[in-house]
Amino acid sequence: MKGYAAMVTSILEYLEASASRSPDKAAFTDERGDITYAALLSLARSIGTALAKRIEARSPVAVLMDARDARCVPAFLGAVYAGGFYAPLDPAAPADRLRLFLQTLKPAAMVYDHKYAGLAGGLMDAAGDIVSYDELSEREAAPSILEDARKRASVFDTLTVLFTSGSTGAPKCVAHNHLAMINYTEITNEVFGFTEDTVFGNQSPFFYANSIIDIYPPLALGASVNLLPASASSFPKRFVERLNSSRVTELTMTPSSYVHIANSGALAAGALPRLRSVIMSGEAAPWRQVRQWMDAANHAVFYNFYGSTEALPVAVYRIDRDFSDDEAIPVGRLYDRVHILFLDENGGEAPMGEPGEIYVSSPWLSTGYYRDKARSDAAFVNDPLGRGCAERFYRTGDFGRVNARGELVVLGRMDAQIKHWGYRMELGEVERALRGLHGWNDGCCLFDRRSGLVYCFWDGKLTERDIVSGLKVKLPKHMLPDRYIHLESVPYNANSKIDRSALRSRVTAP
Repeated sequence: MKGYAAMVTSILEYLEASASRSPDKAAFTDERGDITYAALLSLARSIGTALAKRIEARSPVAVLMDARDARCVPAFLGAVYAGGFYAPLDPAAPADRLRLFLQTLKPAAMVYDHKYAGLAGGLMDAAGDIVSYDELSEREAAPSILEDARKRASVFDTLTVLFTSGSTGAPKCVAHNHLAMINYTEITNEVFGFTEDTVFGNQSPFFYANSIIDIYPPLALGASVNLLPASASSFPKRFVERLNSSRVTELTMTPSSYVHIANSGALAAGALPRLRSVIMSGEAAPWRQVRQWMDAANHAVFYNFYGSTEALPVAVYRIDRDFSDDEAIPVGRLYDRVHILFLDENGGEAPMGEPGEIYVSSPWLSTGYYRDKARSDAAFVNDPLGRGCAERFYRTGDFGRVNARGELVVLGRMDAQIKHWGYRMELGEVERALRGLHGWNDGCCLFDRRSGLVYCFWDGKLTERDIVSGLKVKLPKHMLPDRYIHLESVPYNANSKIDRSALRSRVTAP
């Protein structure tokens, strides 16, 4: 490690340094046009000045704007300049769900785009002081106000809160401070070799953790980010054209997004000559479609990445060999300074090479769940093996092991381990077998604990008979699904993952 983060005490220093070096360079580009580094700095300081008059230090500011609008970034950084922190919201979410988020967050203010004025007004009872982006951005920056807020700030102050769904239905507000994000930024740029010439292609909405790679690493480098419109991936050929016309060299998406583009037939060999870094994150990556992307982006390095909203990066695998369609692609070796434990079902350390629940410790770990001590204490555990040390771990809920090559292999979720016809099994193993079937498009398996039945959902041209006959030669009888439901198309959520919650509503006990 290169002594990263030694002198940086606020994420704002990245913006200020890049604006000083490259004021006229495009920082973020969307359908409206470019926001240069100089303009980004000016906007963030104007918004910060206006917000500082409305909020107390270390207060949350909710941001209700389009999730791929470049103006989100000055709104985020403006909240930080004001001495607070930001929480991106999804304006497409149901109003009741947004209200639930806000009741958990208790923001001092909410910044909204004028197109969501009606929605913002309806949330006023839970949102604190609501104010439009346009009003804030037109204020003149006041150096004395900004300097006073900066003097009171600490590297340990919360920078952002990102919402994830909780298993109980109550949202979890994952908090990250400046120090964690600085450490994350520095290690990310080092691991992937990003430079000021990298052009990041942002496909992940700003309320999703995957988008972090498209905000702070570019800010630190003075690189450019092109925000791909939400509709782009719905039209795969246009998506490929957009990547080329925008000269994108780095792309991070969920495997589901890569699968969708690959299955469309839009990826001709050599179709993406400018891509240099392709990163998969968020789900198991299917080899057949990954291979198609490798042929299309034949100058790129491909990475399979493992992390979470709470832990950020844990491990990454630079793909250097071929796999079979039903083989799990490793997530590689641990990042420098990441420490990992595998715990067995009794809470002891699993034997070397044996699977166990994954616990992670790192310098960029979340500080916990905002305003939720009970869940924070359950998920963030000090010294889980009782060794008498003060090391803090995040309990991921995933289980995995290290293979013979020293690579981390994530085998699935602990809550996806089920007992089916008296046998303990893991749904991820069934899904890997499905991905290995010739002609498989996309889908997943769900378990109904009330009935004890496993459901297989899929789209594409395969028939139920094709699937059953294919699985019988790959899996023992007790692992075969009980019900098969063909879909016109697999649903995806706002984070571009398979929407298992939507599918679960179709799983009913007989």
